[in-house]
Amino acid sequence: MSINRRDWLKTAFLGSAALTLSPLEFFAKETPNFNLLKNSNETIRLCFNENPFGTSPKALEAMHKCLSLSSMYDFKFADVLCEKLAEKNQLKKENLLVSAGSSFLLELITKYVSINKGHFIIPDPCFTIFEPIAEFLGMSKSVIPLNDKKKIDLEKMKTSIQKDTKLIYICNPNNPTGDLLSRQEIENFIKSIPDNIIILVDEAYIEFTTQKSLSDLVDVYKNLIVTRTFSKLYGFAGARLGYAIGHPGTIKNLKKLQSWSGAEISVVTMAGAIAAMEDQEFITKVLNNNQKVKDFTVSEFNKRGIKTIPSSANFVYFSLEKYKGDYFKKLKDAKILGGKTYEEDGKWTRISLGTMEEMRQYFDVIS
Repeated sequence: MSINRRDWLKTAFLGSAALTLSPLEFFAKETPNFNLLKNSNETIRLCFNENPFGTSPKALEAMHKCLSLSSMYDFKFADVLCEKLAEKNQLKKENLLVSAGSSFLLELITKYVSINKGHFIIPDPCFTIFEPIAEFLGMSKSVIPLNDKKKIDLEKMKTSIQKDTKLIYICNPNNPTGDLLSRQEIENFIKSIPDNIIILVDEAYIEFTTQKSLSDLVDVYKNLIVTRTFSKLYGFAGARLGYAIGHPGTIKNLKKLQSWSGAEISVVTMAGAIAAMEDQEFITKVLNNNQKVKDFTVSEFNKRGIKTIPSSANFVYFSLEKYKGDYFKKLKDAKILGGKTYEEDGKWTRISLGTMEEMRQYFDVIS
């Protein structure tokens, strides 16, 4: 049975109610214990592709210093953040649009392309949190399965274009598989697509690779929009920050759908993000630790005869087809939050990478 991303998120949180307090229960307590927001000794979260190594110390320091500004509106901080992001990506400020997480941007772009309804194309499985919104707004869709190598099938996406196609979505590296399409593959694809169709490339995990982002091509291909996030590498999943990169004309039009562009982001988050981009020591630490944990995880799956897909992200996609035992029950009994089945044929699933100790506990449980 197909489960959309939004329903799965709800299920994951509700299913963990016995393990951690819900947000309302948490804040209703007379003396809240803010450590409950972290992994407890009893619960391991390996389902949301979060950064298990935390947030940059420099970012946390900047956020702490900016807490005193929480009583005031931000009128210029978003511009400062955009300038820093433009500098980092070697673009102009006019190419940038910031928001409280990249998921919000996926929704905003969906609303933009659906103004006159139309058709959209998505791969499956993929991170399609915006899919129910597009359908609610009256758009039709084509869902394209991965090819036999578990890669996004660009050729089939191309042949699925209709007269009213408005949007083609590509997540690269793909979530949940972790597979990486080459920059040249995607650029060749963009060149072959009519320029009235928006090509939305979600690069939430591109920073875990050495591949160059497509962001430098947005002025070359006006129908290309790239989204990025601070949730993964920078550890801002709870702080919420993402950004879109596009042609200035496209960014200008997207802003027309916002009452106040960037206003949903707190000054605390923006201060932290500016500091996080400068903390190369922390970034290097996260990348090195992620690679060590990923190598260990794949090795442990191989020892158990479990088939995996090469991952260019902070998670691993694997098949339960030959797994003996009730995998999901073992996780539940051990209080490990671990995901869902994505493809019934082969019983593929995904595990987020935790710390080395968390992954050792995970393999002890599923052995």
